[in-house]
Amino acid sequence: MSVERVAERGGVEPGQLVMPFYLVCDVSYSMSSDMRALNDGVERLRRAIITQPVVDDVAQISIITFSDSAKVRMPLARMSETTVPTLSPEGGTNYGGAFRELARAIEQDRRDLKAQGYNIFRPCAFFLSDGEPLDRDWQQSFAGALTYDKATGAGMKAHPIFVPFGFRDAPEDVLRRLAYPPQRGKWYHSRDTGVEQALNGILEIIMKSIMSSGMSAGTGRPTMMLQAPPAGSGIAHGESEYNEDYI
Repeated sequence: MSVERVAERGGVEPGQLVMPFYLVCDVSYSMSSDMRALNDGVERLRRAIITQPVVDDVAQISIITFSDSAKVRMPLARMSETTVPTLSPEGGTNYGGAFRELARAIEQDRRDLKAQGYNIFRPCAFFLSDGEPLDRDWQQSFAGALTYDKATGAGMKAHPIFVPFGFRDAPEDVLRRLAYPPQRGKWYHSRDTGVEQALNGILEIIMKSIMSSGMSAGTGRPTMMLQAPPAGSGIAHGESEYNEDYI
């Protein structure tokens, strides 16, 4: 990083925009053979972001992992100012723990960013999983942690745009119901491809979405720009089918 950029980041200008992105990664035991592809993809994402100063200045990234439990592995920060962790496999596939930890992290990060004087764009969470949730109450956990009812004011007002990506045994019907909010959330599901190819395609979509969204900030009208799958990737995608009555 140049001396000039270090100097520019000595403080936050009032109202400076930040776009928070969360990578919520399944590291359950079934991902054991896929860790190299996942880690390589996250590192490619880091390199792509830091080569674009406009994106690096606006997009802050956090990594949360989940298996039996969930934890923040990389706190929200500019990619050029942090170290990407090496992810490794753990236990089962508990979706609810991931939802609750994501909600906690978003609320804490929001308080911290506001205290620093940032203008915060609605966060976006990319949720990657290869399996079916083992917790039967995952729907209730999602609704309770990450949704908002405008009519009553109940729930998480600062909820993220939640974008689920599934491959291998992740059920498409679950992904459709996790995309949130309606009209903004999208789901992606890799069909009939090898796992490494699926992960590469998924991480390519995430990288392009972050890059495009970050670049849009330079227009003065930042927009979350979720990208379509690459041609021939075998990745299906669609609009949210979230139903507030499903619980």
